[in-house]
Amino acid sequence: MTTAKSSLGGGIWVTVSRVLAQLIQFVIFMVAARILQPAEFGIFALVAAVIVFLNQLAIAGWSEYILNWQGEVARLRHALFVACVAGAFLAVAGLVMSLPIAMLFKQPAAAPLASILSLSVFFAAVASAYAGVLIWQHKLAASAICPLLGEVINLAVAIPALLSGQGIMALAYGRLAGAVVFCLSAIAIARVAPAFAPQRSIYHEIAHYSWNITLTRLLSAARAYGATLIVGGLMGPAAVGYYRAAQRVIGAFEEIVSEPVRVLTWSFFRKLPRSEPTHATFGPAADRFFPILIYASAPLFVGIAIMADDLVRGILGPDWDAAVPVVQILSIAALIRASGTASIPILSLVGKVKLLPRYMLIYALVTLVCIAVGALFGLIATAVSEIVAALAVFVISAKIMQHHTGMRWTFIFAASWPALPALALSIAVPLVADRYDLLTQVHPLLRFLMLGVAMIIVYLPTLTLCDRTLWSRLSGRDSG
Repeated sequence: MTTAKSSLGGGIWVTVSRVLAQLIQFVIFMVAARILQPAEFGIFALVAAVIVFLNQLAIAGWSEYILNWQGEVARLRHALFVACVAGAFLAVAGLVMSLPIAMLFKQPAAAPLASILSLSVFFAAVASAYAGVLIWQHKLAASAICPLLGEVINLAVAIPALLSGQGIMALAYGRLAGAVVFCLSAIAIARVAPAFAPQRSIYHEIAHYSWNITLTRLLSAARAYGATLIVGGLMGPAAVGYYRAAQRVIGAFEEIVSEPVRVLTWSFFRKLPRSEPTHATFGPAADRFFPILIYASAPLFVGIAIMADDLVRGILGPDWDAAVPVVQILSIAALIRASGTASIPILSLVGKVKLLPRYMLIYALVTLVCIAVGALFGLIATAVSEIVAALAVFVISAKIMQHHTGMRWTFIFAASWPALPALALSIAVPLVADRYDLLTQVHPLLRFLMLGVAMIIVYLPTLTLCDRTLWSRLSGRDSG
C-alpha cells in the first residue's frame, strides 16, 4: 500500500471519528442549551477555560515526541511513564486550585466543577500519549475509534445527568467518564506499558523535546480561550455564554478539520526523507498537501457563514439568536486558521521544534491584543477582531513556513483556483433556498444538514471537473 493510500485511509477513519464525535457533542450541547441559561453556560466556560491550561500542561508534547521517535519501543514506554506522572501531578494541582477558582468567579458551583474537571486531566494526559503510540504503530483506525468510544460514554453520562437536574455538573461528569474510557481503550489496544527509565538523560531528552511543544500548546490555548476570559471580565457570564456557545459551534467544525489534518500531516510528512534538504522534500510536498486542505475546509466554513441562522436555531434554540452573527464572523476566522494545524507537525519534523514557542508567543500576543481591543466594543467587534488576528497570524506563519520548508503560498493559492467556481455554484444552493423559502417548515438543524448535503453534491463534481488531477493525487497515483 502506498504512503498516500495509507494516509488517505487513516484520514478517512479519523475524519469519520471526529464527525461522529462532534455530532455526539452537538447532542450534549443542544440538550444543555435547552436546559441551562446563558449565564450558567458562561460559568462552565470560564471554569473550563482555567482547567484547560492544566490539561495542556499535562498533555504536553508526549504524543509528539512519540510520533517523532524512530528508535526502539522502549523509549515509548519511558515517555508513557512521564505522561502518567505529569497527568497525576497536574490533576492534584487542579484539585488544590478548586477553591481559589470558586472565589475568583464568585460562584459556589465553580469549586466542585473544577474538581471534577481536574480529575479528567490525568486520564486525558495518558490517553493523549497512548493515542500517539497507536499512530506510531500505524493503528490509525484504533487511534480514531478510542476517542469516539470516550464520546459515546460522555453522551451516556451527561444527558441523563442533565435531564435529572444536575446542571453544569452533568457536563463535567460526562467529560470525566469519557476521558476514562478513551484512556483505558487506548491502553488495551496499544499493549505497551509505561516503564521507569534508570537513566536521567532519557527524561531530560523527553522533557527537552516536549517542553517546546508544551509551551506551544499553552500559547495556543491562550489564543483559543483568551477571548472567553476577556469577554467574561469585561461583559459578564451571560455574554460569555453567547460568545462561548458561538465558539463551541465553530470549534466543533474546526475539530472535524484540524484532527484529520494533524494526523495526516504527521503520517504524510514524517515519511519524507530527512537526509535531503528540507526545501527539496518538504516544500514540494506542502505544495501538494495544502491545496487539498483548502478544498476540504473552504465549503465547510463558507457554508456555516451563510447558514448560521439555521445552525444556531437548530442547535441552541431561538433564545440564542444573539450568537448568530458571532458564528458567522468566527466561521471566516476559522477558515483563515485552517492551515495552521499543519504547522506544528511540519516544523517539528524539519527540526525546528525549538522555534515553536517563540512563534506561538507572537501568535498569542497578536490574538489577545486584537481580542482585548475588540471586547471594549461588544461581542460583534470581539468576533471581528478574531478575523484580524487570524489574518495577521496567517501572514506571519506563511513567512515562517516558506523560510524553513520552502513551501510557496502563492503557488498553493494559484493551484487551489478550482475551489472558487465550485464554491460559487454550491453557495447558490442555500441562497436560492432562502430566496424561495424552501424547506422552511422543517427543523432548522435538519434544513442546515439538507442544504449542506446539497452544497456538497454541487461542490464535488464541479471541483472534479475543474481539477482533473484531484482523485489521482488522493489515490496516490500522482506523486506530483
